[in-house]
Amino acid sequence: MNEMMATFMNWIQQFETSKVVAYIHQLDPLHNTGFLVVVALFVLVCLFMKWRILLSCTISLAALLTLVTIVSEQGTDAQNSDSMFMFIGGGAVIVFFLLYTVFMRGE
Repeated sequence: MNEMMATFMNWIQQFETSKVVAYIHQLDPLHNTGFLVVVALFVLVCLFMKWRILLSCTISLAALLTLVTIVSEQGTDAQNSDSMFMFIGGGAVIVFFLLYTVFMRGE
């Protein structure tokens, strides 16, 4: 049991925030046309098939990736607090959009 917990802890360490942000920055999803085409096609399929929850999650995830990419390009040092406010405000808008489309919007 101890070995399984150690294996799990080693596996979960790859999901540290700095490693995830570095991976997103390395992917550069805003300038990768293949990624943008796949996301656009997936959004269109979700629209036509009326998969509203999956569409909301996809748009929210794409917006979060865009937000992280833009903020990491600007930098987050102590002198540049605008990027921190943009991250907090953008994150709040994304969460509000997701909550509204999933829970509050009734048809």
